[in-house]
Amino acid sequence: MTEQNRLSALQKLGVLDSAPEARFDRLTRLAARALGTEIALVSLIDDERQWFKSRHGLTAEQTPRDQAFCAHAIKSEDVMVVPDASQDKRFFDNPLVTGDPNIAFYAGAPLITRDGHALGTLCVIDSKPRPDFGEEDQQILADIAASVMTEIEATSQSQIIDDLNIVNEELQHRMGNMYAHVSSLISMMGRTGGDQKDFVKRLRDRITTLAQTQALIASHRYESAPLSAIFDTTLAPFLTAETKRRVTRLTAGDIDISARGAFTMTLMLNELATNAMKHGALGRDTGIIDFSWSKLDDEQIIFLWKEVSEGANFEPSDRKGFGSQILSRIVPMDFQGTADFQILPAGLTYTVSANNLRIGS
Repeated sequence: MTEQNRLSALQKLGVLDSAPEARFDRLTRLAARALGTEIALVSLIDDERQWFKSRHGLTAEQTPRDQAFCAHAIKSEDVMVVPDASQDKRFFDNPLVTGDPNIAFYAGAPLITRDGHALGTLCVIDSKPRPDFGEEDQQILADIAASVMTEIEATSQSQIIDDLNIVNEELQHRMGNMYAHVSSLISMMGRTGGDQKDFVKRLRDRITTLAQTQALIASHRYESAPLSAIFDTTLAPFLTAETKRRVTRLTAGDIDISARGAFTMTLMLNELATNAMKHGALGRDTGIIDFSWSKLDDEQIIFLWKEVSEGANFEPSDRKGFGSQILSRIVPMDFQGTADFQILPAGLTYTVSANNLRIGS
């Protein structure tokens, strides 16, 4: 185990510099009383310091690592015992021995994670030498150290559970937009009639499109997605190498659309492209589609789909079908704006306004 890996494991636990906790203080108090020492510490060895998660009989919160007895103790899996520090060549001139707290006796049991990383120690300290600190005492210290480690890892597990709960709540919120649209799709498509096979196909196609948008939003951390990317992703299934040249995004630059707005924009573009395949520009050899948007002020933008196809015969829609319902009702409602069709013999325009750049967040 490298020192860098050990430090990384310590940082990940999130214990360093945390507030005092009674559950750790009970254990240091127990260790001091059970072993008859003046001081007991839960000591964690950081890069350049030893920091005390719990301390009994000591006021200092930390000391430099190069003075720490525990920095030596973590190198062993067993309890390290220093019966008389003044006689130990490693420590006789240590400032913690020659000055406050005047360490004469030290015993430290390493706190080792399940992955084998020694984070620090549970140690007991006294100002008098202890040549009689035998195997039974060492076992008591090791047992209490195991309890300290259980508490540390319980903290880690609790944090993992808390993090997972937060992630789960966030995913529910972020996925909710797509679920709401799917529910709305099923409800409205059911009311428009048609046989079951056609219903299933239309529903599958639209859910697939929404799933592609969900992936796009996920790639942008679920906050928003660029309109250009939504446009390209939604129209891609409808275009060939030849028809792609006849579809143009006219507006320079880009705008970000919120998650809810992205799903609505996807439904809008999907319906327009579906109609263009069946009746309009994408179903003809010479059809042209232009898509643009303009910002009227800080609150409102206008989206324009313009379709021209020589030789086509666009028929005014009764707007009772599901696709027409999406374009005339659902889209403007979600965008908090208005929509307008202009249908001519050789083309159509569809204009929709939105009252906020971050639509429907």
